[in-house]
Parts: sequence; C-alpha cells; structure tokens
Amino acid sequence: MKKRLAALVILIAYSAFLIKILVFKDLPIIRIGSLMLNFGGTQKGPANLIPFRTILPFLLGEKGFIIGGINILGNIVLLVPIGLLVPFVYQHMTRKKTIALALAAGFAIEGMQVFLQVGIFDIDDVMLNGLGVMVGYWVFTMLPKLLRSTKSKKIIIASVIGIISSLAVLGMLVYQKTQGPVSFHQAAAIGQAGSADSKGSGYSPNNDPCNGTGGTGQIIAVGKNTITIKRHDGINEIIQLTDQTKIRTATSAIAQSDLKIGDRVTVVVGSMHDEGSTAVAVLVCNSASRQPVK
Repeated sequence: MKKRLAALVILIAYSAFLIKILVFKDLPIIRIGSLMLNFGGTQKGPANLIPFRTILPFLLGEKGFIIGGINILGNIVLLVPIGLLVPFVYQHMTRKKTIALALAAGFAIEGMQVFLQVGIFDIDDVMLNGLGVMVGYWVFTMLPKLLRSTKSKKIIIASVIGIISSLAVLGMLVYQKTQGPVSFHQAAAIGQAGSADSKGSGYSPNNDPCNGTGGTGQIIAVGKNTITIKRHDGINEIIQLTDQTKIRTATSAIAQSDLKIGDRVTVVVGSMHDEGSTAVAVLVCNSASRQPVK
C-alpha cells in the first residue's frame, strides 16, 4: 500500500511537470554552438492530422538533425515514466489497457494545448507520446526478471521509484529557475557563465549578443515579415518575423525595418512549420560595418 501511495504521489508530481513542459512549453533557451533554440512560448498554425508529416522532415534532417533529435526523442522520453509508474498505482494494467493509456495521454496533451490556446494539435506528437508510454510499460514488464535475479527486491523497487522522483523534482527545480519570457540578456549570457561580462545587467557595445560566434548566419534577403539567412552550413533558411519577435543590437531594440542584408544575426527559434521557422528573437551581432554577402 505504501509503495502504491508513493508511486501515486510521484505520478501526480511528474504529470504536473509534463503539463508545464509539453503543454505550456515552459522551456529555457537552448544554445548549441552558435545556434540558439527556444521551444517555449505559444505556437500557432494549422493542426497536423496527417501521420508522419512532422516526423519525416526531422528524420530526413531537413531542419537539422539536432533539432529533429530533440523533438522526436524529447516527446518519447518524457512519457516513459508515465508508462512505468501507472502499473505501480493500478496493478491490473495489461498491454491493451496500456495502449489505451498511451493514446489517452497523447490526445490529452495535444487537446490541452488547443483548448488553452497555447499550441497546435499534431497527430505525430500523439504518436511519439504514446510510444513513450509503451516503452515505459515495457520497462515495467522487464522488472520481474531483474528482480528474480537478485535478493534485494525491495531495494531495486525503492531505487527505481527514488530515481524517477529525483529526476522529476530536479527537472521542476531547473525549469522553475529558467521560466519567464524571452530575455535578450539571458540569451546572450548563455555559454558565458563565470565571465565578468555575463554578470552585468545590461548591454554595452563591447558585449556581443552573438558571443563572438558570428551568429546563426548572415542575412541575404529581407522581405515583408521575413528574412532569409545563409547559415554556416551553407543552407539558406527563411525566418518568419511577427509583431512579437524581439529584435535588438548590443545597445538597444530595433525595428524589423532596421534589419539589412549583410547583417550577421543569431536567431532564437520559437516554432517551425512548412513556411519556415518563426523567430522569437533576432540578435544582431556586433560589427564595424555590414559585410558583403559571399
């Protein structure tokens, strides 16, 4: 009874963590080299009801294998604890019931996003979330075999529950510290922890928003609410700009019309769709003058 109660408490706490991450997209800015990603914020666009329409471009690397890996693996791994914990709480779980739970979890997450108007419905996310639940249940079914091979059954069960609990609590603490709207100071300081410049509270001409990396790429075309950048890998990418997109240099905020061909920029991506990526923020790198596009 105590084990079931402990598992129930952990399940509720982890479910709240999932809602925070997967529904409200309460995520910190992720920096990988010169690429700055933001999977948080409200996402808008048409619903995807066609299976594999979102997954396939990720698998083919059309939007970068790093972005693809984060999206696909993230949607699977985050739901694994659900499939592992539920059988501890409800001891009559079967494979068929687990499939129903997997579908219910996926549709619940996507449905909450639509109902709360904080995201769009994507059938591929339902599939990935459901797969995560199934993987978790498979791990649960393997536990008896592991338990039979050791004398310390109670220790193993307590360890599994303890690890899941620790991960859930740690994740909640980390994301609580990083929650809040996008901040350019936060974005520029990533990767500079411990440096004197990153401890300041503002920008100066000597504080490059791109941290000396040269940015995500160089602007090669400017359109109405769009810019096209040539990335370091040579790929041209169209970036959608909205009224909510924050644009600034090291010293001040600027308007979309101030973006010029030749500017090197770091783009903080908020969402991706067929027409391109939508930017939450665009940071113009420091430079004495605009460089010609090569």
